[in-house]
Amino acid sequence: MASTIPLGVPAAPKLELKIKCKGLADLDFLSKSDPQCFVFLMDAKTRTWSKEPIGKTEMILNKLECEFVKSIVIDYRFESVQPIRFTVVDVDNRNNPAWTAQELIGHFDTEVGKIVGSRGRTLAGRLEHPQHRSSNRGTVVVSAEEQSQSKRVIKFNIEATKLAKKGLFSSDPSSFFIIHRASENGVFAPIYQSPVVRSKSNPIWAEFSMKEIQLCNGDPNRQLKIEVKKHKENGLEHTTIGRTPVFTLAELLGSSLPKSFPLSPMPAGTELLIRRMIVTEPPSFLDYLAGGVQLNLVVAIDFTQSNGDPRHPQSLHYKNPSGENDYTRAIRSVGNILQCYDTDKKFPVYGFGGRVNGAVSHCFALNGNPQYPEVDGVDGILAAYWHALQFAELYGPTNFAPVINQTAAICNQHRAGSAEEYYVLLILTDGVITDMDNTVRAIVEGSRLGLSIIIVGIGNANFDNMNVLDADDEPLRANGKVMARDIVQFVPFRDFQVGAFGNEALAEAVLAEVPDQFVSYMTQNKVQARPPPRADTMMAMNNGGVQYAPPVNAAPTGHPSPAPSNYSASRSSMSQPRASMSQPQSPTVYNPNPYGATPGAVPPQPQSPTFYNPNPFGAPPSPSFAAGSSYNPNPYSHNPYAPGPQYGVGPPPPGPYGAPPGPYGAPPGPYANGAPPGPYTNGAPPSPYSNPFGLPPQAPMAAPPSPVSRSPQALPDNRGSWGGKH
Repeated sequence: MASTIPLGVPAAPKLELKIKCKGLADLDFLSKSDPQCFVFLMDAKTRTWSKEPIGKTEMILNKLECEFVKSIVIDYRFESVQPIRFTVVDVDNRNNPAWTAQELIGHFDTEVGKIVGSRGRTLAGRLEHPQHRSSNRGTVVVSAEEQSQSKRVIKFNIEATKLAKKGLFSSDPSSFFIIHRASENGVFAPIYQSPVVRSKSNPIWAEFSMKEIQLCNGDPNRQLKIEVKKHKENGLEHTTIGRTPVFTLAELLGSSLPKSFPLSPMPAGTELLIRRMIVTEPPSFLDYLAGGVQLNLVVAIDFTQSNGDPRHPQSLHYKNPSGENDYTRAIRSVGNILQCYDTDKKFPVYGFGGRVNGAVSHCFALNGNPQYPEVDGVDGILAAYWHALQFAELYGPTNFAPVINQTAAICNQHRAGSAEEYYVLLILTDGVITDMDNTVRAIVEGSRLGLSIIIVGIGNANFDNMNVLDADDEPLRANGKVMARDIVQFVPFRDFQVGAFGNEALAEAVLAEVPDQFVSYMTQNKVQARPPPRADTMMAMNNGGVQYAPPVNAAPTGHPSPAPSNYSASRSSMSQPRASMSQPQSPTVYNPNPYGATPGAVPPQPQSPTFYNPNPFGAPPSPSFAAGSSYNPNPYSHNPYAPGPQYGVGPPPPGPYGAPPGPYGAPPGPYANGAPPGPYTNGAPPSPYSNPFGLPPQAPMAAPPSPVSRSPQALPDNRGSWGGKH
């Protein structure tokens, strides 16, 4: 019943803006204008209008008087002046969703405070065109309402009966419905439009879900009504078949279902039927993160020739005097945020469009190790990027599908596990892709996995195709399938180069949609958030009930740290899911005896060196870097790309600190194993076993075979390591 539903209390003021247009200028010759509205805020630092809109409505065909279904939600700051612009365009180029590609009808500039302070929180303004100020371009009417913070979602099954035919030779009508919600001042506005069911007198529309804030803004007594319309082809105006009486969510909750409503003015028997309604409160993004789900970053960088020679200042890959370029700034902006949600901070990094050892590859590991393409942290990504520019020849073309498919293969491995992984693929590119069809297919398939794709356009190329992949207006289709959810976000980096907070603004723009995409995936796959791990787990108890961050100076930037002894097989061979966060993770604590040997015994040498490279960036290329050479998995080799005897013969060459590496692959410190001496022989407290957790001795961490690995070899047509074709 209505009394049992608590109203949401907004944690921060947010405004929902509903927009309608009146008397728009008709810019089409054979039909009426096809309006769409884009909303912009002013940059507080530069005092210029932002280049990217904060939101946009849907496009409506052939209407000069229209109410948009899609609303715009903005933050409301009472203490600040918030200039806001409403730009209305006539959509002529439907293949390009950018507002600049359409014909401008006009702008209406005002302030958020003026909308809120107007009578009924509704403000009307005259559209103006910069070149046609004296002409009548139409009027925009904006209504504002504070949005509740309800997390509830309502799922509906709706159908209709006996929609009458009109005319002797008429066929059954194609129909859709629109849900209208009353505002606080009693004015109804559309909030949802269903898909069209074709040629059915008794249509059954597909099940759909709405957030409670969209349906009734958290108020179960808000008035609603549903209008059924006959769909007309070729952009003709749709006609109304009938409307239901006014009802509320509270009434539906207090009624037995199915519940029928007459469709006035149709004859008796023509009804709309709400057959099923389920109210749920799904976990939030923060609920999932608290329960242990991790966000993993995968990076793919454009190595095509159009970037320009990295040695020349005009190149997009050129390292400027500050040691940066647009690629590295974009990596830092996104990576510094996402790495906070990944406990091991190991990121696979790929290149595409480059030629390695004479063979073009569209998915090659930047660290030269296709079996273990991961690097440590954001600094490791940048080090691998600069290092790879010395070896990979910029080539082409620009293909996205291989890196998307490779990331999808990683997601598929964890999909069969405990659903504790979600991946964000960051693609940095300078131009238009050349494998659009394959990329669309890869995105459609990837939309069913725990994956979001962020595309950042570097440089001044034409990125119109990227907006198509963004699919905000029309879902992508391939092989008869429609993408299950929106997973792609595109932004051009050039729009964030002005102002002192450009990097923060870029991260906000590209990551804004990830939480909703994440929750959408979890909801579709019926994954429930787990309760947060207790503070009395073994790992937390070792730190007095608190899990501390690792020290900043634990390892020098750009140099690898020792491979942890219980390194999860899921991170090397991808054969098993990652261990639960509630289990003790020895990499977070120094383990002076990672091989489980008895005290005083010489620890055995690593037996699976191919998944750990202790110096992937620390040496310049050698003459042995040529086609036909093979990747040397010797972890003690100074140059990981130089072929040589397995595991090395004789003393290893000097390490990054001018001394041979210690027995654990770490730079030598003042002690034999890089750790201060403890009260026991091997630096660990006594236990039935010799490691700090009292666990049985572990066997050497040989990577088990896996049907799918992080290697590009898992995909057809991909190339492997620097050492030759795979």
